[in-house]
Amino acid sequence: MTINNNNIFGAFTLNEARGSRLTGDWLNKESVANYGWFGGGRINSSPSIVTATVNRIDFSNDSITAQSRGSLSTIRLVHAATGNSNYGWFGGGATPVSNTSETVDRIDFSNDSATASPRGPLSRGRQGPSATGNSNYGWFSGGYILPLAYVSTVDRIDFSNDATIPSPRGPLSAARYYHAATGNSNYGWFGGGWLPGSTATVNRTDFSNDSVTASPRGPLSSARYLLTATGNSNYGWFGGGNTPGSPVPQNIVDRIDFTNDTGTAVARGPLSSARFSLAATGNSNYGWFTGGAAYPAPNLQVSANVYRIDFSNDTGTVPVRDGTLSNSRYLHAATSGVLNIRRQKAGNYGWFGGGSPGPLATVNRIDFSNDSSTASPRGPLSLARSSLAATGNSNYGWFGGGAPATATVDRIDFSNDSPAGASVRGSLPLERSQHAATGNSNYGWFGGGTSPATTVGTIDRINFSNDLATSSPRGLLSARRFLAATGNSNYGWFGGGAVLLPSPLDTVDRIDFSNDLATALARGPLSATRYGLVATGNSNYGWFGGGTPFPGVATVDRIDFSNDSPSALIRGPLFTARQQLAATGNSNYGWFGGGYGGGAARTTVERINFSNDSVTSSTRGSLSPGGRYDLASTSNTPT
Repeated sequence: MTINNNNIFGAFTLNEARGSRLTGDWLNKESVANYGWFGGGRINSSPSIVTATVNRIDFSNDSITAQSRGSLSTIRLVHAATGNSNYGWFGGGATPVSNTSETVDRIDFSNDSATASPRGPLSRGRQGPSATGNSNYGWFSGGYILPLAYVSTVDRIDFSNDATIPSPRGPLSAARYYHAATGNSNYGWFGGGWLPGSTATVNRTDFSNDSVTASPRGPLSSARYLLTATGNSNYGWFGGGNTPGSPVPQNIVDRIDFTNDTGTAVARGPLSSARFSLAATGNSNYGWFTGGAAYPAPNLQVSANVYRIDFSNDTGTVPVRDGTLSNSRYLHAATSGVLNIRRQKAGNYGWFGGGSPGPLATVNRIDFSNDSSTASPRGPLSLARSSLAATGNSNYGWFGGGAPATATVDRIDFSNDSPAGASVRGSLPLERSQHAATGNSNYGWFGGGTSPATTVGTIDRINFSNDLATSSPRGLLSARRFLAATGNSNYGWFGGGAVLLPSPLDTVDRIDFSNDLATALARGPLSATRYGLVATGNSNYGWFGGGTPFPGVATVDRIDFSNDSPSALIRGPLFTARQQLAATGNSNYGWFGGGYGGGAARTTVERINFSNDSVTSSTRGSLSPGGRYDLASTSNTPT
């Protein structure tokens, strides 16, 4: 829906955009994680054409033109949006009814061809707010009202009761508008904007204590307004924008490290074109920046382009995709169905493969929802081996290396894991065993081990979307074997191990997935030295369990991913002391299976409850057909 209205929108001029002080019903809940919705804004370069159209980008196929879906309830611009896995909320801005609108529209992602439904309004009308949220609430901050007055107000929408007026929460540290926001499940970061005068200030709202004033954090690398932002669980990327008096918009992209947000944001690869008044959203691994405007004055050059940032490789120039919005636009807003999903790890199965005595090609699958029964045999690996490593995403699991010395990588198709078994993919660049692996949705990192008898510190990366190619060598970690690894969507932690047996280590190294050519950083150590241990984790913590000195230990250490410089904390032990076991998990639990302990190969599987990890793990079902050690495991649990 697009209309011309000179009376309402003719006053929103180029000068104001520069900051002057003028007066799909077929979607299901699983598939919404693959899309982004971009709504409203001004199209082309006319000051009188504003739209209510909503475009939907298919993240898995962003080389085609975005689809037009149902519209917002009314045309609007300079508004903000956030959402969860079911709905998107577009609020504030300017509409035909009011130049400072309090209207909130809700898009139903599972029925996005319908017109958005008006929900409870914001506490006050405003243009130029920003918004972020978690799975339960959305926070709309700042903006301005006419006649021009800046506000620091933060409104919180209760997604489960969104027909009511949102409740005012603690304000920003200063009134501002034309700023940008992103966040994770615990905090929201609001950066840049106009005070008056552009600012680099970043405020952080603690979602669990949002009645207090937002706290100033480290600034952006430069002051700007009319920028946009997106992020994942660990970082936020702020891109584009404008600066006072400049005829040239910015292509800057700044990255905030959520675990270290007191420092100045780091400049990453710029956008390939300078833009202001663009909109952005994303998933765990990529961010999509769309539209925006540029000069030369007096006519704006409005774009329909879509730019995609690869979060794991964000130092290069951000490229334009082949796909575009359905029309050129700016001053629009965006959200996606992955804002909640990306912060959860909700896999329902775990696969345990290979091992000794043997070696073995056996693969067992544990049903997490029925883990008291014996694991079911699935199709085997392509060759028998032990001392291998594994990682995966929501669709596939990759098992790499092992002994006898091999560089082979097998891929298990989780949707078809029997009877054919794993398929051989591209190999590791060198034979290795006694190594460890972790990954995110797009890549897997295999580090350490022996090759074949020399302890190594190299890291190889598998590109899941091109896994027939040989994996690429990346940076280094401290050389060792019989180590363990886990991670979240942005980092991997490699802990324990030994350079020479039997001399265990407590070393923990952290790989930055977005800068993985650099040498891994040493973080806080484990509580004690050991090798032959394993690890699993969720988005916030990693649990390292078992290991040796012989005949095995039951110790479980927990690393806090947001504060990984102290020593790991000791949590409840495993029920059975063991070494050379395997582990995997989801958001709520970790399963530790097999290993060698008590003088025998173990068949039992134990489960750690992450929300109550100070107690001893509980014994669940068993692997089949018998005990084994030096095996590997993964799950259909995206990070």
